[in-house]
Amino acid sequence: MPAMNPDSRFIRLKEMFKNNLTPLIFCVLYTAIFSIATILRYETFNAAIMDLGAEMHELFLISRGYLYFFNANGSLSNVSVLAGYFEILYIPLGFIYKVIPHVSFFLILQSFLIGISAFPFYYISRDLLGNKWGFIGPLLILFNPQIHTGNMDDFHISVFYVSFISFALYFALKRRIFLLYLFSFLVLVTKMDSFIYLTSIAVFMFILDYKKKHVFIMLTVAWAYGFFTLFLLPHIQGNLTGGWAAGTDHPVYLILTEGIKYLKAFNLVGLASTVVSPLFQNIKYNFRFLLYLLAALGFMPLFSKKMLAVTVLPLLVCWLVSFYPNHFYYYEPFLIFQYSYFTVPFFVLAAIYGLKNVSGFISKLKVGFLRERFNIIFAVSILILTVLIQNYSSISNFGLFNIFNMQNYEYKNGMHPGSLRKAFEAIKSEYSVSASNFIGSHLYKRYFIALFPDDINHVDYIAFSTCYFIPYNKKRDLKLLNTFDTLKNSGRYNVVYKKGCNTIIKLKTR
Repeated sequence: MPAMNPDSRFIRLKEMFKNNLTPLIFCVLYTAIFSIATILRYETFNAAIMDLGAEMHELFLISRGYLYFFNANGSLSNVSVLAGYFEILYIPLGFIYKVIPHVSFFLILQSFLIGISAFPFYYISRDLLGNKWGFIGPLLILFNPQIHTGNMDDFHISVFYVSFISFALYFALKRRIFLLYLFSFLVLVTKMDSFIYLTSIAVFMFILDYKKKHVFIMLTVAWAYGFFTLFLLPHIQGNLTGGWAAGTDHPVYLILTEGIKYLKAFNLVGLASTVVSPLFQNIKYNFRFLLYLLAALGFMPLFSKKMLAVTVLPLLVCWLVSFYPNHFYYYEPFLIFQYSYFTVPFFVLAAIYGLKNVSGFISKLKVGFLRERFNIIFAVSILILTVLIQNYSSISNFGLFNIFNMQNYEYKNGMHPGSLRKAFEAIKSEYSVSASNFIGSHLYKRYFIALFPDDINHVDYIAFSTCYFIPYNKKRDLKLLNTFDTLKNSGRYNVVYKKGCNTIIKLKTR
């Protein structure tokens, strides 16, 4: 085979660059802007111990060869890799952390993995809508307020879903079977609820008239994995209560936990109240979030006809989490849909199909201006809606996850970050710590760390900050402050750091 002419190779590279310039610009700008925003949020002590501190804590432990948590009382429990959350991707990430032990790297990685979703949706838009519409796919996925919220809300391995699902949908559309299965596998090993999203990909394949064997393989793998994580894993972990999310203090999907309990007891009334009532509660609490999602997509998924089916199953995650008294989501219902940013790729896909139908209808109209400029009008509308939803809806959680909120990148009054970091460095990794929310994210390099007031009777150190109270939790935070003051004045602790609004105390007997 003759060697390729250097000039022709350059021409091919130039052509490839030109063809991918639009999604590349979207990807680079998104990665740069959100990397800077999330890193600044962490460095200024505005990131939370839950979840950034907890996620980085897992990577810290895995990088040292531990697939379990050290509890403050000396016992052990599994990290999410093996517990009910079953996030296998933590293992390779733990190795990466061993080489690059920096929070900033993982925040950049997270933004990049969302940013590259511009590529599959650019190709989907261009193939279905035409070349002049290519930019609309990256716009819909990367400007979505719930994607912004998911990225700004610290580091989550589930954010990886966004790019994995996006590429899986694209390769399903293009019938690239090997790459479809490859990215479906990556979806599967991301988290325990992945079987739901894989099922939705299978629905998309069915609508596209795939051979039945491919749809069957996808469904079989999805539900076999789902059965394992739902029912077998908790028992392997020794959790015989029927709760799923073994190794945690609460089951994640209470619909299943409570529903199975009533089913075993043949209590049909209890079963109905457990399964049906939460469905109506979710409609009541989450309807506005569904409106936000649809509005950010110009309500185009509603015009996608049968493609709307791909959005239904991902929404069931919100129903399965449900609302029960004392459940950790019960008092913050707006968080349910906030954490469902991994449903967005399915809605964007439906929106593109909806746009195809709507633009086809408009092309038949005699209104020339609307027909010729519809793509620009739609894009401008999306930008305006995104800014309005991000700034004036509860989706940003009182501004905590709003990229436009400049307070997310500022030190609070009385923080003294330099001396506080030195005080943290003085606490050796073998000591256990219970810390308040925002300063706790910087203490993840310990074998045990808890969110105050958890394990306060067992830990060596307690770190507490009054620099910032979350608006909707102010009463709770004031109670926590009273608890901390009681401990500090009990005579059992020495104050080892006190400056500004931050205090660290150490148990005298240790």
